[in-house]
Amino acid sequence: MNQRLKWMCFSFLLLLTLTLAACSGGKETAKESNESENPSSSDSSQSDEPKYGGTVTVAMPADALTLDPHESATYQVHDRAGLVYNKLVTFKTGPDAAYADATIVPDLAEEWEVSEDGKTYTFHLREAYWHDLPPVNGRKVVAEDVVATMENILNQPGHQLNLLDAVESIEAPDEQTVVFNLKTVFAPFLTNMASHFMWILPKEAIEGQINLAEEAIGTGPFMLEKWDKNIKASYVRNPNYFEEGKPYLDGVDIMIIPDQAARIAAFRTGQIEYMSEISPEDWENLKRTNPDTIENRKLYATQSQLAMGMKHEKFKDERVRQAISMAIDRQNAVDRIYGGGEISAPVNPTMGDWSLPIEEREELLAYDPEKAKQLLADAGFPNGFDTVIMTTEAYGEELVRLAQWVAEDLKAIGINAEIEVAEYGSFIERWRAGDFELKFGYITRYQEVDEWLYYQFHTNGVGNYFGDSYPELDKILEEQRVLLDVDARKAKVHEAQRYILKHVLNPMPIVTQYRTLPIPPYLQAWHEHASYGYIHMKNVWLDK
Repeated sequence: MNQRLKWMCFSFLLLLTLTLAACSGGKETAKESNESENPSSSDSSQSDEPKYGGTVTVAMPADALTLDPHESATYQVHDRAGLVYNKLVTFKTGPDAAYADATIVPDLAEEWEVSEDGKTYTFHLREAYWHDLPPVNGRKVVAEDVVATMENILNQPGHQLNLLDAVESIEAPDEQTVVFNLKTVFAPFLTNMASHFMWILPKEAIEGQINLAEEAIGTGPFMLEKWDKNIKASYVRNPNYFEEGKPYLDGVDIMIIPDQAARIAAFRTGQIEYMSEISPEDWENLKRTNPDTIENRKLYATQSQLAMGMKHEKFKDERVRQAISMAIDRQNAVDRIYGGGEISAPVNPTMGDWSLPIEEREELLAYDPEKAKQLLADAGFPNGFDTVIMTTEAYGEELVRLAQWVAEDLKAIGINAEIEVAEYGSFIERWRAGDFELKFGYITRYQEVDEWLYYQFHTNGVGNYFGDSYPELDKILEEQRVLLDVDARKAKVHEAQRYILKHVLNPMPIVTQYRTLPIPPYLQAWHEHASYGYIHMKNVWLDK
């Protein structure tokens, strides 16, 4: 309870120092935050010509376990992958693009066509070259590279598999053309091609000539120079990048700094330019010592989730899951710990009106501890029960604080939840194996509603690590995939979310917070996108 009192006291001071736009968890403020222009550049600096040179240093709390983008879905892997690789298509970034902009733009494919029946997608590749490293040695990108990459995804039960569910065959009629033939109309297909899981690899990598776990050879703006595990990964400018004149930086370093205080100290002294989110109180302290630091504050493109291990009999009872949900004071938690945010939904609020309206989220995920106690009693647990919440420090200390908040709320209805802070590798392994009672963490920053829904909640979803199976929900999720009419699909997506919040609640959405990131004033063109990969880094430059 001391932790709760601490944050309640701090929240009073926070209200005096944060602006209304920063504090509000409402829909209007979220829109303004996500659509703001580059927060790190003044109007005058935007008119200046970009400068070449320098290295941007990014601090992460934990290292990647592998560099293989087909092996792991974690942000540690795919943020690095985006420096090295490209996709067929990607998301728009820039001063006129919102943080969660879903506009599809060319990447390795400079143009594409869709057949009238919506079942054939033809991509035409631009002239691009692999990094000048063995065994590819700077050769031209060809259609066979794309085919090899996609067939590798189809032939292994990996995290990308659902993205290609509708693909019947992939052809390369010539060196610069790739054709995807679909079994049926598939509404998510083009957005899936822009996913941060769909990096194109050289065919030599698929053939085993490149050790993808420790090497990365792509077409992207930077080349991997050296990776000292758990210390630093260094990337250098690709002189043969297909966008003429880019990138502007000499390189990017990713440093591993597990401790939040150490990361802030490194930022304060100019040793790093970018780090994970910081708490409102850390932001206020940083502004006192570094007053020219710019606040990059946006509604986060992911959410905290509480998942239940369905191997444990008690969580199979819908009433127990509903009781757990009703015990959590979501809005109070996100306001106290993050300085603002929203009650989340199965589709994250940053997806705009694909997510449920805020009024429905607040109703379906209402805070009602008395009703929660009654539901527990009805389920045969009048005195509650003991359990363990597994979390990790790899996502930052705020998430651990939120897990502690959840544990205190559960205690109020009789559920005694011990917090277990697991090492990141163990956390991921146990999550996927279902080796936990309760798991608390962030989920991937998905950019397509089908990933938020089918991937996690369908019986055959590759992200359904909990063994959930609801035939009625499966039917709804399958129906939304084949609707090309946006309004009709949106209605079906809302129907799915209502079903999930009434009957499933696993994984259970908790909150989507405002994320505060400090940006140094000399870091220019930092038009970050919600997806993984630092896809904006090719445009970033240093004004110093």
